[in-house]
Amino acid sequence: MPKTLIFTKLDDEADRILDALAQRASLPCRDSGDRRIFELEGAVHDVDAIGELTRIDPDWQEHVRLENL
Repeated sequence: MPKTLIFTKLDDEADRILDALAQRASLPCRDSGDRRIFELEGAVHDVDAIGELTRIDPDWQEHVRLENL
């Protein structure tokens, strides 16, 4: 399992989706404009990022691209 999740933003909906993921998963992240990086190392619980993204927006892949998993 990677220690980070790296997402590339594809459109204006990306921030809404990634903000919701950060809140639901309680993960620290950093934003570099067109990408957002979530830190998994040290998380207090397992995170099902794909499941959370699907619950947030079933069409999440139209708005963000997961670069690693």
